[in-house]
Amino acid sequence: MKSFIKSLLREGLNESTYVWYHGTPDVRDLESDGGFTERSITAEYIEDLDKYNEIQRQLDIARENDDDGAYHKYIAMVGPLRKKFTIRKPIFLTNVHSVAKTYADPQRAFDYQNSVEKVLKVSVNSNRGITIVATGDRFRFININKVKQGFKNAGISEDEFNLVFNQFNFHTQNRDNIRTDDIAILGEYFGFDYIDIVGVLDSYNNGNTKSTVRMVFNPKDIKILQ
Repeated sequence: MKSFIKSLLREGLNESTYVWYHGTPDVRDLESDGGFTERSITAEYIEDLDKYNEIQRQLDIARENDDDGAYHKYIAMVGPLRKKFTIRKPIFLTNVHSVAKTYADPQRAFDYQNSVEKVLKVSVNSNRGITIVATGDRFRFININKVKQGFKNAGISEDEFNLVFNQFNFHTQNRDNIRTDDIAILGEYFGFDYIDIVGVLDSYNNGNTKSTVRMVFNPKDIKILQ
């Protein structure tokens, strides 16, 4: 695995001169702003998982006993355990022009009748990154073990990864796969500048083209080439 990662680095995936593409269904706002701008999204997490899990156990008992009083009591205890975490919304790039073009579909734009679709060629100058080898996975859902290995290769311990993953995915039943939105949350939490997801299949319109998708958190790291 490490030798494969090194080969990717030699190919230039982490070099500022490497060419990336960004497909947008409407480039007008981006052009009027003079480039990419920072936007944020908010995620919920549970800081005290032990307490949360105990409340869930008590809720199960209350449901089994049809004890409405106890059920509502414990439901009220869940709210204060939920915390907010704000991250920079990642900007998605790909190293394959045809994949970027699928996202430049004007039908995806809010004002699609007047939209101006475009594929932008860009370069990225970022420092601290993660490489997740996800060959064959659909972009929206990546195998959790592949994601975990990527974070481990980047210096995050398995115990630390598992803790933070569980804190942010307290409501998730499926523990086999992780959404790319949740990967972005983990990347921001651990302080990375970008995340490369290698070999994923384009999810839009059921595409079957493999590419590397880069998620960049700081828009100032992206330079538009054309």
